[in-house]
Amino acid sequence: MPAQPSIGLLLLDNGFERIPGDVGHPATWRFPVRRATVPGVTAAMVAQGGPALVEPFVRAGLHLVEQGVAAIATSCGFLAALQPELSARLPVPVATSALLQIPAVSRLLPPGRTVGILASLGGSLAPQLNALDLPATLPVVGLADDAAMLRDLRAGRSPIPVEAHRQDVLAAAQRLLRAHPQVGAIVLECANFPPHSQALAAATGLPIFDTVSLVNWLYAALVPWHPSEVSGAVS
Repeated sequence: MPAQPSIGLLLLDNGFERIPGDVGHPATWRFPVRRATVPGVTAAMVAQGGPALVEPFVRAGLHLVEQGVAAIATSCGFLAALQPELSARLPVPVATSALLQIPAVSRLLPPGRTVGILASLGGSLAPQLNALDLPATLPVVGLADDAAMLRDLRAGRSPIPVEAHRQDVLAAAQRLLRAHPQVGAIVLECANFPPHSQALAAATGLPIFDTVSLVNWLYAALVPWHPSEVSGAVS
């Protein structure tokens, strides 16, 4: 029997604790993953952007390809700005950011409803949205400037106060919906938000799309489900 395909995960060089649900925690995934840290590249550097980021990610991605991964994902939504370059230079499918799901999510919604984005940082996601040919007018709300989650991620804290981080993300979602009541689904830019996706769905009543849903979708294409071993019929 051939080996089960694996997904490569490019992780930033951050020191904070990764919990189940975070893309960097092995228990998040039900399929084989290979992780590789991009040396010296932090979240702060990615948020600032710039062409100097490309080569470290290409090198790390090629290293994962040499190990046999069938596709590659990353651990920071701001890397959407590198999607055109990385997908052009790596020989396997590349999914840099949960933001890639926005066109499909938009088409799921009824008239008058739009996609809202929860981000780690407030302000514009223009470089990321532009790289994906998405409108810069989409509603974006980030964590509060004094959020414990933002402070802890910047400081590389371990262990992290999970409940405090969850409350920070829920508060950001509440601000998003108050400011933009037309939001009909939420996409989480930050790849450290998925541990809180279930709480977000319960609190908002809206579909939540994140990096985990993106990578699960990608893997489902690599290993399509087949009912050949399932007994019973559907009526």
